[in-house]
Order: sequence, then C-alpha cells, then structure tokens
Amino acid sequence: MFPKSVHAEPKEFNRRSENHMNMANTENYFSRIAEDVRQFIRNPGLVSLTTLATIFIFIVLPIGFVLEKSMTVGYPTVTIQYHHQFSSDADLDRKLVQPVMTALKPIPGLIKATVIKKDVQAASIVLRFEKRWDDLKALNDTKRAILPIQDIIAPHVEKVRYKLGKERVYSSETYRDFFSKSRYWHSLRNSIILAVVSTTIILLVAFCFAYVGLRGPHWARGPLRVLGLIPLVAPPFIFSLSLILLGGRSGVIPKLFDLDFNIYGWPGVIIAQVITFLPLGYLMIENVLRSLGTNIEDAAADMRAGDYEILFKITIPLSYPGTLKAALLVFLMAIADFGNPMLISGNVRFLATDAYLYWVGENNLEMAAVCCVFLIIPSMFIFIIHEFMLKGRSFTTIGGKPQLVEERPISKKIFYPMMVVVGPISILIVACFGMIFLGAFTKILMINNTFTLEHFNSPNGIRSLITSIKFALSAACIAPLIGVTLSYIFVRKRVPFKRALEFMSLLGFAVPGTVMGVGYILAFNSPPLKLTGTFLIMIINEAFRNLSVSLEAGSSKLHQIDVAIEEAAVDMGASAAKTFIKIVLPLISSAIVAGFIYTFMVGMIAVSAVIFLISPGNNLAALYILAVAEQGNLGMACAISIMLIVVVLVCLITLKVVGKYTKMEVY
Repeated sequence: MFPKSVHAEPKEFNRRSENHMNMANTENYFSRIAEDVRQFIRNPGLVSLTTLATIFIFIVLPIGFVLEKSMTVGYPTVTIQYHHQFSSDADLDRKLVQPVMTALKPIPGLIKATVIKKDVQAASIVLRFEKRWDDLKALNDTKRAILPIQDIIAPHVEKVRYKLGKERVYSSETYRDFFSKSRYWHSLRNSIILAVVSTTIILLVAFCFAYVGLRGPHWARGPLRVLGLIPLVAPPFIFSLSLILLGGRSGVIPKLFDLDFNIYGWPGVIIAQVITFLPLGYLMIENVLRSLGTNIEDAAADMRAGDYEILFKITIPLSYPGTLKAALLVFLMAIADFGNPMLISGNVRFLATDAYLYWVGENNLEMAAVCCVFLIIPSMFIFIIHEFMLKGRSFTTIGGKPQLVEERPISKKIFYPMMVVVGPISILIVACFGMIFLGAFTKILMINNTFTLEHFNSPNGIRSLITSIKFALSAACIAPLIGVTLSYIFVRKRVPFKRALEFMSLLGFAVPGTVMGVGYILAFNSPPLKLTGTFLIMIINEAFRNLSVSLEAGSSKLHQIDVAIEEAAVDMGASAAKTFIKIVLPLISSAIVAGFIYTFMVGMIAVSAVIFLISPGNNLAALYILAVAEQGNLGMACAISIMLIVVVLVCLITLKVVGKYTKMEVY
C-alpha cells in the first residue's frame, strides 16, 4: 500500500494545484470585471453616454420610427431593365424608350414613369403606381401593355427583366387622407370622447370608494378596498368578456328578462373601462385623502358649516392635486386602451384598435403610424403637464408637529348618496367576476348550462399561460435592475443632461403600448439589431415600458437616504461598487420589489404592445384569451382567465409571505 500512496500523492497534489489555479483565475477574472465597473462608474461622461445610448435605442428610437413612418408614403413600383445593343442615346430614345413610354401611358394606376440609363448597354424604366395599388396587378398590366410592341423592340434587346419594388417619399398625404375620410378621423373623435367620459365617471366612482372606504362604517371599509383593487389582477379586457356574458345578445340579462338589449358599442366600452381603470383612480385619490388632516374640517364644523359645505368647499378642493393626477393618468390609460374596444366596441371605431387593424388586416403601415401619432400627442401633452407642472406639488393641510386626532366619521347625508354610486359598481364588479366563473364551468352559458371542466382542458391555453409566466418573470427581473440603476445614476451621479435623460426614461410609460409595439417592429426589423420574431423583443419591450415604476420608486428611496452613509463606507475603504451592493441596494430593496411586482402583474396581462410582437410558439395567455373570445369560444376564454388570475394572486401572496419572513416591505 505504501508505494501506491507514494505514487498517488503527486497526482493528488497536481489536481489540487490545478483547482487552486482555476479558482485564482476566476477570482482574477471577476476582479478585473469589478475594476472595469469601478472605472466605468467613476467616469460621469461614459456613464451618461451609455445611459443615453440605452434609453435612445430602446425607448426614443422606436417612437422616432413611428413618427418617420407616418410622414412617408410608399408607392409600388415596377422596374423594367433592358440590356440593349444601341451605340448611341439617340437611337436608344427613338427605337426603345419612346415606343415603350407610349405603350405604358394607358396603364391604370400609373402615376409616373422615369427612365434611368445605368451604362452604355443597359437602361431601366421605373413605373410608380398609386399608393394602395396592387403590385402584382401593376406587373401584369405592364407586361400586357408592352406585348403589342414586343416584336418592334425585340431585335434591339438582348434581355428584359422585371422587378417589383417600393418607392418611399416624405409626404403628408397620409395625414390628408386621415382628415379627408370620416372613417379615419371618427376614430380619433371617438377615442377622445371615450377617454373624457370614462375619466369623469371613474373620478366620481373612485372618490366615493376612497371616501367611504376611509371614513365610512368599519364593516364597509375592507370590502370596498378589495373591490376597488381586485380589477388589478385581471386582464384589462376581462370585464368586456364578462359584460358580453352578462348583457350580450345571448347574455344572462336579455335571456332572463326577455329584453331586447345589446351591451355592444358605447355602453359596453364605457362600463368596461370604468371597472378596468377604477383601481388607478382609487389608489391615487385614497392616498391624498389619507394624507389630509381633519383639523380644518373639524374647525369648519365648529363654525357650524354643513356636511355638504365641508365636503365641497374643503375636502374636495384639498384633494385637488391627487384628483388631477388621477384624472390625467386615467385619461392616458383610457385613450390608449386596446383590449376593451377590441372585444365590445361593436361598430364603433377607436384609434388603438384601428392602428392594429390597419397594420395587420390592411397592411396599411402608414395609416397605422398616423393613428399612433394621434395617440402620442394627447399622451405626451398629459405626461408633460404631470412631470413639469404637477410633480411634487401639494397643498399643505397640517403644520407644526403631528398630533393624534380622532377619526372623523362620515355623516349619513354623505354616506347614503355615495353608496348610491358605490353600491351598483360594487355589484357590477362582483357580477363580472361571477360571470367569468360561471362561463368557465358551464358548457355554453344560458344555452347549455351543464357543468363541465372541458374548457380547462386546453393544451394551447396552458402553453400560453406558461409562456406568459416566463415572459412576465423575465421582464420583471430586467426592469427593476435597469430602473434602480438609472435612479442611482440620476440621483447620486453628476451626469450631463440628467433631466433630459430622466424624461426620456419615462417616455416608455407615457407612450401607449400600441405605439411602442409598432415602433419596435419598425426599429428592430433589420440589421444590425434584428429582433423581430424573437421572444427577446417582447421581453425588452415590456421591461422598458415599465421602467418608470422602478426608476421613480428608486429615486424616492434614494432621496430619503443620507449620502453621508455612503461616504462613511467609502472612508472605511469600501469601493463604490461594494458600497452600492452592500449598503444602497438593501436600503432601496422595497423599490426593487415594487418594480418587480408591478412589471410582473402588467406583464401577465399585457396586450397592446406585445400583440404586434408575438411570433409562432410565443403566444401569451392574455392574447390567447382575446383570440378565443373573438372566435366566440367564451367558455375557454373564461377558463384561461381564471387560471391567469390565480397565477397572479399566487405570486403576489408568495411575495407577501417572503416579505414577511425577510422583514422586507413588499406592498
């Protein structure tokens, strides 16, 4: 045994030495990376340039491509290439060009014919046809027109080639078409009317929900908060689907009460949007009402002011900043809504859905881009107002040291009128979710009410649900990472054009999803960054669209952290990268979690942008629900909707439990 161990020791020693060398090389590799990161962070110009390039490529560039596309017009062209035997231009013009040009004049749809002489033995005639002309028809008409003179030019021509193409010129013709035809500009008018009406109703309902939920009877507070927030976990068009089951042509209400009632059109879209965007208005108005002290209201009551007088002259005016912000954001979401109008609008046209139909159905890319531009204009106007006029503004209602005050109860004069608003909406929300469950577990609701589970047996639906989870998790991991990093750069580093960079970073949220979807197709459809048809383009699009939540949350947290903490760590010998990882990241972890949760929830129910970007094998659950609902398979749409809602709820509960055990603020 002894000789064997003697021979084995060098092998063991060599193996251990090799392992130590590999570990040392790995440590050196990561040390070099860390040093490169430190050098990068210490260079404000390089940080600013990299940040600008990232934001420009994935946010600004797609929007720019949409604007550029709306200002171009594509004309179908037919190019005739002649290889001839003429030695002089005069003979070429007299014996070939002039006879051909004369023969081409009667071709229908022809706008212009141009002669191009490439070299001595080759000449081309480029025919430009009307904008929407069929290129194959143009080619056949061209060949048919030249056929009578074929024997005349044949002795002088060696070879003839025909080539189809597209000539693009900058023009405002598409905009003129938009305003000259009612079917185009009616969609703009309808979108604005819908956004105004929906926003007005949502503000009224959200204020009543928030006011009663904060100051009403204790038995009503919990249920109202749940009802006000539960639409967040559902796909944005699920309420259109449930309204069709409830009030469609074969819905529950028409069947039970024998009514000639149709929910399609304006009533359906408005009701669906009110329920869909209620949580947004509710959260913002509840936040501002919660922050209001009752001192001023108590003082007014002591001076014998009535309940309505206190409500309309004190409470509502003091909640103006939050209410106005809620109005702007709800208007932004309503005008860009895609799923609800797609399902329940009937014959009423809206911009977001028209852009999709022009792009996919008619291949009218220019008109789709124009629709996107008219979605951008109000969105940017509202975004600029919010960012530069309202951001950070508030009305001071409490001065001095905070003091404990008794909760101000709601009076019956206010409670009962508000319940007239809150009650029907609450019943409608419960009814909508009830319809989804009934539709999922019955064969054909109100036609064949037999209990069944067959709607859940959908391999394509389950596959799309798994894809949605992968998609949402991927985007939710990327968005907080980039957003928090950008917030650290903007808050802690002195970079040039910081305000402009921050503004551009938030554009992804401000611009409607339809615009970003179209923009990504136009921007990443060719080298050097060809991403169309891949799963990656969907993830990048969703991550950069939701970047603003992590960015804003991270900036708010960093403003609360004294920079002296980081300076102390650096004085103790910690590097900038180590300080960021060991000190800053744990302190702003709640911002990372907030960005993760928001991006995951939005990613699971995403529709408007990704519907332009999906490729075979990468269908998402929300889009699958929309597709089967449009085909009339409402039972399967309801079943997949339930599975989608359950997945979102399970993930949220899991994060809540993890946050409880890790002492991390989640939500």
